[in-house]
Amino acid sequence: MKAAILVIMLLIAALVVQGGFKGGQKNRPTRAVEGLNAPAFTLKDAKGNTLTLEDLKGKAVLLNFWATWCTACVEEIPSLQSLYARQKDNPDFKVVTVLFKDSLEKAVSFMKDGKYDFPVLQDPEHKSAKAYGLTGVPETFLIDRRGVVVKRILGPVEWDSKSARDMISKLYQQ
Repeated sequence: MKAAILVIMLLIAALVVQGGFKGGQKNRPTRAVEGLNAPAFTLKDAKGNTLTLEDLKGKAVLLNFWATWCTACVEEIPSLQSLYARQKDNPDFKVVTVLFKDSLEKAVSFMKDGKYDFPVLQDPEHKSAKAYGLTGVPETFLIDRRGVVVKRILGPVEWDSKSARDMISKLYQQ
Protein backbone atom coordinates (compact mmCIF):
# COMPACT_ATOMS: atom_id res chain seq x y z
CA MET A 1 0.00 0.00 0.00
CA LYS A 2 2.78 2.42 0.94
CA ALA A 3 4.60 1.51 -2.29
CA ALA A 4 1.48 2.31 -4.38
CA ILE A 5 1.08 5.70 -2.69
CA LEU A 6 4.77 6.42 -3.23
CA VAL A 7 4.48 5.55 -6.94
CA ILE A 8 1.43 7.78 -7.34
CA MET A 9 3.19 10.67 -5.59
CA LEU A 10 6.25 10.24 -7.81
CA LEU A 11 4.04 10.28 -10.95
CA ILE A 12 2.29 13.45 -9.81
CA ALA A 13 5.65 15.08 -9.03
CA ALA A 14 6.96 14.13 -12.48
CA LEU A 15 3.90 15.64 -14.15
CA VAL A 16 4.27 18.88 -12.22
CA VAL A 17 8.00 19.14 -13.02
CA GLN A 18 7.42 18.44 -16.73
CA GLY A 19 4.58 20.95 -16.92
CA GLY A 20 1.97 18.29 -17.63
CA PHE A 21 -0.24 19.30 -14.70
CA LYS A 22 -1.24 22.94 -14.53
CA GLY A 23 -3.56 22.96 -11.55
CA GLY A 24 -6.70 22.96 -13.68
CA GLN A 25 -5.47 25.33 -16.42
CA LYS A 26 -5.81 24.19 -20.01
CA ASN A 27 -2.59 23.24 -21.72
CA ARG A 28 -2.47 25.73 -24.56
CA PRO A 29 0.18 25.89 -27.23
CA THR A 30 2.35 29.02 -27.18
CA ARG A 31 1.78 29.54 -30.90
CA ALA A 32 -0.89 29.03 -33.53
CA VAL A 33 -1.11 25.40 -34.55
CA GLU A 34 -2.83 24.12 -37.67
CA GLY A 35 -5.96 22.22 -36.71
CA LEU A 36 -6.42 24.01 -33.37
CA ASN A 37 -8.40 27.11 -32.43
CA ALA A 38 -6.72 30.36 -33.38
CA PRO A 39 -5.35 32.35 -30.46
CA ALA A 40 -7.51 35.34 -29.52
CA PHE A 41 -6.25 38.77 -30.51
CA THR A 42 -7.13 42.39 -29.88
CA LEU A 43 -5.84 44.88 -32.44
CA LYS A 44 -6.35 48.59 -33.11
CA ASP A 45 -6.64 50.50 -36.36
CA ALA A 46 -5.21 53.97 -37.05
CA LYS A 47 -8.35 55.60 -35.62
CA GLY A 48 -8.15 53.62 -32.37
CA ASN A 49 -11.00 51.24 -33.21
CA THR A 50 -10.55 47.76 -31.76
CA LEU A 51 -10.89 44.48 -33.64
CA THR A 52 -10.87 41.09 -31.92
CA LEU A 53 -10.98 37.56 -33.24
CA GLU A 54 -14.36 37.27 -31.51
CA ASP A 55 -15.64 40.13 -33.73
CA LEU A 56 -14.89 37.93 -36.75
CA LYS A 57 -16.71 34.86 -35.47
CA GLY A 58 -18.35 32.97 -38.33
CA LYS A 59 -16.04 34.52 -40.95
CA ALA A 60 -12.97 33.05 -42.57
CA VAL A 61 -9.92 35.23 -41.88
CA LEU A 62 -6.60 35.82 -43.58
CA LEU A 63 -4.35 37.18 -40.82
CA ASN A 64 -1.16 38.64 -42.29
CA PHE A 65 1.75 40.07 -40.29
CA TRP A 66 3.95 42.50 -42.24
CA ALA A 67 6.17 45.58 -42.08
CA THR A 68 7.20 48.39 -44.42
CA TRP A 69 10.90 47.63 -43.78
CA CYS A 70 10.43 44.03 -44.98
CA THR A 71 11.36 43.63 -48.67
CA ALA A 72 9.39 40.38 -49.05
CA CYS A 73 6.34 42.02 -47.44
CA VAL A 74 6.51 44.99 -49.79
CA GLU A 75 6.70 42.58 -52.75
CA GLU A 76 3.66 40.67 -51.43
CA ILE A 77 1.50 43.76 -50.79
CA PRO A 78 0.19 44.35 -54.37
CA SER A 79 -1.22 40.83 -54.58
CA LEU A 80 -2.63 41.14 -51.05
CA GLN A 81 -4.31 44.39 -52.12
CA SER A 82 -5.72 42.61 -55.17
CA LEU A 83 -7.13 39.84 -52.96
CA TYR A 84 -8.60 42.42 -50.60
CA ALA A 85 -10.21 44.34 -53.49
CA ARG A 86 -11.81 41.13 -54.82
CA GLN A 87 -13.03 39.99 -51.40
CA LYS A 88 -13.81 43.17 -49.44
CA ASP A 89 -17.56 42.85 -50.03
CA ASN A 90 -17.60 39.13 -49.19
CA PRO A 91 -19.46 38.86 -45.86
CA ASP A 92 -17.87 35.45 -45.17
CA PHE A 93 -14.21 36.49 -45.47
CA LYS A 94 -11.98 39.17 -43.95
CA VAL A 95 -8.42 40.23 -44.66
CA VAL A 96 -6.71 41.40 -41.46
CA THR A 97 -3.18 42.76 -41.67
CA VAL A 98 -1.06 43.46 -38.62
CA LEU A 99 1.88 45.82 -38.61
CA PHE A 100 4.88 44.22 -36.90
CA LYS A 101 7.70 46.23 -35.29
CA ASP A 102 7.00 49.21 -37.53
CA SER A 103 5.54 52.67 -37.09
CA LEU A 104 1.96 53.37 -37.99
CA GLU A 105 3.04 56.65 -39.61
CA LYS A 106 5.33 54.77 -42.04
CA ALA A 107 2.57 52.29 -42.81
CA VAL A 108 -0.01 55.02 -43.45
CA SER A 109 2.43 56.79 -45.79
CA PHE A 110 3.27 53.51 -47.54
CA MET A 111 -0.42 52.72 -48.00
CA LYS A 112 -1.16 56.19 -49.36
CA ASP A 113 1.80 56.15 -51.77
CA GLY A 114 0.86 52.70 -53.08
CA LYS A 115 -2.88 53.48 -53.21
CA TYR A 116 -3.55 50.47 -50.98
CA ASP A 117 -6.73 50.45 -48.93
CA PHE A 118 -6.78 47.18 -47.01
CA PRO A 119 -7.07 47.61 -43.25
CA VAL A 120 -3.83 47.89 -41.27
CA LEU A 121 -4.01 47.11 -37.59
CA GLN A 122 -1.41 47.60 -34.92
CA ASP A 123 -0.26 45.40 -32.10
CA PRO A 124 2.10 47.75 -30.23
CA GLU A 125 2.93 45.29 -27.47
CA HIS A 126 3.25 42.39 -29.95
CA LYS A 127 0.75 40.29 -27.98
CA SER A 128 -0.82 38.75 -31.07
CA ALA A 129 2.59 38.10 -32.64
CA LYS A 130 3.61 36.25 -29.46
CA ALA A 131 0.31 34.36 -29.27
CA TYR A 132 0.69 33.19 -32.86
CA GLY A 133 4.37 32.32 -32.41
CA LEU A 134 5.44 34.66 -35.18
CA THR A 135 8.83 33.71 -36.62
CA GLY A 136 9.22 36.66 -38.98
CA VAL A 137 7.40 38.62 -41.63
CA PRO A 138 5.54 38.17 -43.82
CA GLU A 139 3.69 35.41 -42.06
CA THR A 140 0.06 34.55 -42.73
CA PHE A 141 -2.50 32.47 -40.88
CA LEU A 142 -5.66 31.23 -42.57
CA ILE A 143 -8.47 30.78 -40.07
CA ASP A 144 -11.72 29.07 -40.99
CA ARG A 145 -15.23 30.14 -40.00
CA ARG A 146 -15.07 27.96 -36.87
CA GLY A 147 -11.98 29.84 -35.68
CA VAL A 148 -9.55 27.01 -36.45
CA VAL A 149 -6.11 27.68 -37.94
CA VAL A 150 -6.20 25.89 -41.28
CA LYS A 151 -2.82 26.99 -42.60
CA ARG A 152 0.28 28.81 -41.43
CA ILE A 153 2.29 30.31 -44.26
CA LEU A 154 5.85 31.50 -43.77
CA GLY A 155 7.05 34.02 -46.33
CA PRO A 156 5.38 35.88 -49.17
CA VAL A 157 2.51 34.51 -51.23
CA GLU A 158 1.30 35.53 -54.67
CA TRP A 159 -2.32 36.05 -53.60
CA ASP A 160 -3.35 36.50 -57.26
CA SER A 161 -2.35 32.93 -58.14
CA LYS A 162 -4.97 30.28 -58.84
CA SER A 163 -3.70 28.10 -55.98
CA ALA A 164 -4.03 31.00 -53.50
CA ARG A 165 -7.49 31.90 -54.79
CA ASP A 166 -8.57 28.26 -54.47
CA MET A 167 -7.14 28.05 -50.95
CA ILE A 168 -9.08 31.18 -49.92
CA SER A 169 -12.29 29.98 -51.57
CA LYS A 170 -12.14 26.66 -49.70
CA LEU A 171 -11.53 28.52 -46.48
CA TYR A 172 -14.88 30.30 -46.38
CA GLN A 173 -16.92 27.60 -48.10
CA GLN A 174 -16.31 25.08 -45.31
